[in-house]
Amino acid sequence: MTKFSDIKGFAFDLDGVIADTARFHGEAWHQTADEVGTTWTPELAEGLKGISRMASLQMILDAGDHADDFSQADKEALAEKKNHNYQQLISTLTEDDILPGMKDFIQSAKAAGYTMSVASASKNAPMILDHLGLTKYFVGIVDPATLTKG
Repeated sequence: MTKFSDIKGFAFDLDGVIADTARFHGEAWHQTADEVGTTWTPELAEGLKGISRMASLQMILDAGDHADDFSQADKEALAEKKNHNYQQLISTLTEDDILPGMKDFIQSAKAAGYTMSVASASKNAPMILDHLGLTKYFVGIVDPATLTKG
């Protein structure tokens, strides 16, 4: 059995643990759905959680019966535009967007000498941590942009 005294550090997920950025993904995907003529529904929004950008776009196109209306290049452009919209939305993040209790926990863990990192499925993790003012607490950020094999 592991004792707390054996713990050397912590690895945090970002979305939903340190901050809630899902609302920004939802808003950016809603903009994309509107652009391609797909009706936005709560069921569609829920179905997009936890899947890749291209899979999410495909779900939106399928939901609006637009799967064959766009070339691969068009789909890639739509996905990139969604990410651009998302980045604009997350640029509004501040320390006030850190989930309750997390900043105190992170600060306390750092003060106690624990090593901390972030492992996130979001390629935007470094930018998000910068806007939250938390980058200095972590020795590393592992995100898809840093991996060759996930």
